[in-house]
Amino acid sequence: MKIVVTDSGNPDKQKTYMDWVQSFDPAAELVVASYRNDFSGLSGFDGLVLVGGEDVDPKLSKAIPEELVEQIDRARDDFEFRLLDEAMSVKMPILGICRGLQVANVFLGGTLIADLPAAGFERHTAMKGEPELRHAITVKSESLLASVTEKLSGVINSYHHQSVRTIADDLIVSGYSDDDVVESMEWKEKRDKSFLMLVQWHPERMVDAANPFTTKIGSAFFQGAQQYNLTK
Repeated sequence: MKIVVTDSGNPDKQKTYMDWVQSFDPAAELVVASYRNDFSGLSGFDGLVLVGGEDVDPKLSKAIPEELVEQIDRARDDFEFRLLDEAMSVKMPILGICRGLQVANVFLGGTLIADLPAAGFERHTAMKGEPELRHAITVKSESLLASVTEKLSGVINSYHHQSVRTIADDLIVSGYSDDDVVESMEWKEKRDKSFLMLVQWHPERMVDAANPFTTKIGSAFFQGAQQYNLTK
């Protein structure tokens, strides 16, 4: 098994992602993909994990007002668009975390809210120095997320100031917060499509392994990767 994990740009956070992904298959080979390391492509890999990081360029995300968009890395956006295009063309399993959800939605034609607090949505990210912030999630029945977690509600962490504004045509919302912020997305039409799970929270930071919104997310992705490995 070979899994691609995108580069968050933060070594400490990257290690947290890598350790979490590796925990589901210690024998799996993990490769960090970045435009900085001349990553050649997804041939020979079994899954793609898109991790958190900078905001998506507002020229792509249509987030307004632009002055509320924080640090961007357009080269990373373009690089991850290419990865998504390649992964989707070969029906490779994809797990998107935080920015990963946002960049996938934008790639498929959706848009983003520039800044949740400014748009009237409070308490979706902890201020610096504050403890972890958590809130409730409601899961839509009949969704992939519901089948994976076996729950229609739960509690997740929250570390984001942007979120989905308009949903890409090919996606549906599978989970949302009490104030109707999009928390998870998946394919609208799943027939003949690969595994795709996009989550706004950070399962890799959740230490309560019994929480179905952390370990079960990673396990489902690896099951998809194993199936892909057997059929490619």
